[in-house]
Amino acid sequence: MQCEHSGPFQALVDDFARSDGRCDPVFPGVHFYRASHPARFQYFMESGPYVSIVAQGRKVARIGTLELAYTPCQYLVVMGEAEMEGEILEASPEAPYLSVSIELPPDVIAKTLLALADENAAPDAEPAPAFIAPADRVLKDTVVRYVRACEDRLERRMLAPLVLDELVFRLLRTDAAAVLRAAVGRERDAGAIQQAMRFLRERFTRDLSVDDVARHVGMSASHFAHRFRAVARTSPMRYLKQLRMQEARALLVADGLRVAEVATRVGYESASHFTRDFKSYFGATPVEYVRTLRAAGSGERSAVPDIVGPVVAN
Repeated sequence: MQCEHSGPFQALVDDFARSDGRCDPVFPGVHFYRASHPARFQYFMESGPYVSIVAQGRKVARIGTLELAYTPCQYLVVMGEAEMEGEILEASPEAPYLSVSIELPPDVIAKTLLALADENAAPDAEPAPAFIAPADRVLKDTVVRYVRACEDRLERRMLAPLVLDELVFRLLRTDAAAVLRAAVGRERDAGAIQQAMRFLRERFTRDLSVDDVARHVGMSASHFAHRFRAVARTSPMRYLKQLRMQEARALLVADGLRVAEVATRVGYESASHFTRDFKSYFGATPVEYVRTLRAAGSGERSAVPDIVGPVVAN
């Protein structure tokens, strides 16, 4: 199945999803997927949120009793940690299933929620774990511009964050985003959690505990952990691990550093501990991950096919 305004967007996904399975470009946070046949699979998302848009074909995602079917005319947002079942309903070698998923940084969401707080209605008490909404041309064009900006090293640093802000802004302006806004309770807490995320981003190479971060934002450890999960849809320590793993991936792939040096750079005292965490997060050891990437081809347009990685809802 296709959508009438999918042209450039579908071409982008087809270009990056070069083989069946998940294909990760060098830049982190964006994941492409291709399937030539219908399939069913189960997976656990250990971080999030993510937005997933189908470029061709049909899929259904199931989280508990919630069933969400979506097509190229819709997008799916999954809030965070969740056990999911996915089923690709429409795919063939001639017209493969194609999709892209983009990680939505919780600190960007929190920042945008604060900016929109005065205009939004009161949030729902309990947000749904996922939702779907129409994927219009503007949203798809924003995704295309974000991926294209990520391809260039300078644009990735200067322009991509601005386009990602725009993507989050557009998602939060939709009716379906009410459940995303519901993840933030009181405005005061939202500001504190955004400050905590920034604190973690700036110091993720250090040995930090929940108590350290809670103390920085003036909250008790238990209340902080509860509010952090409500906003980020993951725990503070999982968020810290996510930051470390994404930086490690960039150092291994883009800078070509050795495993022991990368482990030290991202805050690990033990290279073996780092390797275990990397394999748990990406589905392959650092050496295997880089080897597979190089086998698939070098350069900014390279992909890593069939490596599981941080599981996302494609």
